Order: sequence, then C-alpha cells, then structure tokens
Amino acid sequence: MLLVLASAGLHALWNALLKRARDIQSASVGILGFSVLATGCLLPWVPGPVLPGPGAWGWALAAGVGEGCYFVALSRALQTAPLGWSYAWMRGLAMLLVWPASILLMGEPLRPVSVLAVALVCLGLGLMGLASARGQGSRGLAWAAATGVCIAGYTLCYKAALIHGAHPAGLFETAMLVALPVQAGVRIQRQGLRRGLRLPTQWALVALAGTLCAASFLLYLKALSLEGAGAMATLRNTSIVFAVLLSQAMGERPTARQWLGAGLVAAGAAGLAWPR
Repeated sequence: MLLVLASAGLHALWNALLKRARDIQSASVGILGFSVLATGCLLPWVPGPVLPGPGAWGWALAAGVGEGCYFVALSRALQTAPLGWSYAWMRGLAMLLVWPASILLMGEPLRPVSVLAVALVCLGLGLMGLASARGQGSRGLAWAAATGVCIAGYTLCYKAALIHGAHPAGLFETAMLVALPVQAGVRIQRQGLRRGLRLPTQWALVALAGTLCAASFLLYLKALSLEGAGAMATLRNTSIVFAVLLSQAMGERPTARQWLGAGLVAAGAAGLAWPR
C-alpha cells in the first residue's frame, strides 16, 4: 500500500508539471527521455537478468507500445481539458478495464470488501468526472478515454511480464526504450520532421518531471510484482486526490462534487488495502 500511495503522489505531480509546460507535446517527449536516463542509472545494480526469457521480453515490448500511445494521448488530453477532470476520467476508465481482466485472466481473487471498495471508487470517479463533463466537450473526453485505455493495456502487460520473472527496473527501461520512438514517430507524423523533432525549452521542469515519472513507475511496478493488477491499479487511483489538490494549486477550481468524489476514491483505496 505504501509503495502504491507514494507512486500515486509522484504520478500526479509529474502530470501536473507536464500540464504547466508551455509546449506539452515536446515536454512529454523530453520527460520520457529523462525517464530512460534515470532508470538506466539503476540497471548496473540489478542482480541477474532483467528480462529472463521470451515471455518477459514479449510483454515488456507490448507494454512499451502501450506506454508510447499513453504519452501521446496524455499530452493531447492535458492540452484540451483541465488536469483534475481529465485525470479522473483516464484513471477511472483504466481501473474499470483492469479490474475484471485481472480477475478473469490472471486469477486475482475477488473479496467482498474489494467489491465494496471498487464501488466506492466508481462512485467517486463518477462524481468527479460527470460533475463537469458537459463543459469539456467530446474532444477532451475522447483523449482522456484513450489515455485510460492505454493505462489499462500497459498495466496488464506489465503484470504479465512480472509474472514471467521480469525485474521492475529492467522492465520499465525496456518499455520506455520502445515508447520513446513510438511517441516521437507519432509526433513527426502529425507535425512534420522539423516541428516533430523540436526539443523542449523548460529543461529544469522536464528533467524533474522525467525523474519523478521514473520513480513513480518503478514504485508501482514493485508493488505490482507483489499484488494483483486489479487491486494495485485501483489503489493507485488515489493519485486522483493528489491531482485535484494540485489542480487547485494551479488555479483550477474543483467543484464540491469533485471534492466529494476524491474523498470516495480515498475511501475505496483504503478498502482495497484492508488486511486479508
């Protein structure tokens, strides 16, 4: 629980930093690049093979494709909608996709207290997202939903790779090395070679966000190696609470419904952490 809560806070923080960037598209590529550098510094201290076998390699590569698409969709979502609102939608949809898949495909146990906890999270996400959905338009909702699908996809791929014995650091580094050219390629295809290869300007912000991104994912993957994907993905939705707090600090004004929704998400996360 502590690993996921720390990961959730760091994840919301680097998303908030990306939202503050003047050029979100180029900053997102820079953040991914710094994540690769930060994680690479840890690999010399990893004992043994980081990806032992074709199963671990295959799922790591699939996770990388999901991560690349995630960074593309995330940057578009943050360009078109407020942080708190879009974050609620993307994390909520991911949880609703990962939870049943982890139970049906990966044998994760279903406990009565977990059902109640997930219900609270769903209610909280509904209040947070639907409270202002009409004001954001279909474009913001579409990109937030696409981000949620990507989150669900790479989460399940990460869990499958960990089941095959992958080390969290090696797994994340491999995925990022795949994600970086995927994201850069999409950007070049959309904006042309010259604009697509434009470097970010706010290097301090990008470096900090990239380091926080790497730390967030590494903590999450460590927790994911210890528990089921559904429980960890749902518990990580506590990052929504951090995102709402950060969005207010950035000048956004969450509604009373969104604050209530954040409280319900926190309560649901506590239920998922209830001792077995």
